[in-house]
Amino acid sequence: MAVTILDVAKLCGYSKATVSRAFASPEQVSDKTREKVYAAARALNYTPDAIARAMVRGRTDNIGFVIYEKQYPVVLNPFYSPIFESVLQTCAQHGYSLFISSDRDLHLPNGQTCVKKQMDGVILAGHSDMQTVLDLQQQNMPVVLLNNALDLDHLLCVTTDQYGGAVLAMRHLAERGHRRIGLIAGNFSPHVYMARYNGYCDVLREIGQPIDFRLVQSIEPTVEAAIACTSLMLSLSDRPTALFCTNDTIAIGAMKAVLRAGLRIPQDIAIVGFDDSENSRLVEPELTTVHVDKVAMGRIAAERLIAQIEQSPAEKQVIQTDVRLIVRQTT
Repeated sequence: MAVTILDVAKLCGYSKATVSRAFASPEQVSDKTREKVYAAARALNYTPDAIARAMVRGRTDNIGFVIYEKQYPVVLNPFYSPIFESVLQTCAQHGYSLFISSDRDLHLPNGQTCVKKQMDGVILAGHSDMQTVLDLQQQNMPVVLLNNALDLDHLLCVTTDQYGGAVLAMRHLAERGHRRIGLIAGNFSPHVYMARYNGYCDVLREIGQPIDFRLVQSIEPTVEAAIACTSLMLSLSDRPTALFCTNDTIAIGAMKAVLRAGLRIPQDIAIVGFDDSENSRLVEPELTTVHVDKVAMGRIAAERLIAQIEQSPAEKQVIQTDVRLIVRQTT
């Protein structure tokens, strides 16, 4: 028969309540008592039941990482994969398990928002609508928004300097003499999209260049969509001399289209990406891009969510990690 907590209590000589407390709230028993209970448990090969422990403590030690459906699976996403790894490591350091799903899994057939597995808190990564966050907050579910920002009370948002990164990329191109600069923007969350778009427009104004809306395109952030979009821009009689792409995947698609058209990078067309994903160093020529500290984003999101779970008051705040430009061969 399976070993129970009563067997451990009998062997170590303490009550069932004391043994339970040693596992559920070890800080509430003395070191001597705790070690004696643990020694008895090891001798009997006893492992406390996770469900029972969760009921006693009122916590499951589980955290959900929920990513926007179009960017799922996270392990194959060049931007979110290192973020997820950072979240995973931080959770493990604090004794939490991490579960991953897409935002589709949050919604029941009737449209209600519901975390289907028992979780102590949720990190919502990428595009997320305000109603989903409100529904989770109304269920007293601690929430942190990652790589996005919404204006909601008691909501912590962890993002990067989206606007500043776009300004760095555009000024870099302008300093190299480019004036006809195209923007290929991915259909990300409004927060990300507008910040990078505004950075593009503001630098054009700085250099006295009007916005040519033929050179401003929004696409799904895939290589295929970027190839098609770039090919259309290249067909213009007054084609751009440079492209600012709002992530590295788009930039790589743009590179493929330029090279297929028989043009040279950067001599004929310069290209800048955004994210500094691993792929930016794998392509040839290597991609100039805006570096985002993805490890820091993941760590901060996990630490702040765990603080909320462990009774730190939820706060309305937007935390931005710093960015920097990594100049490589495409400019």
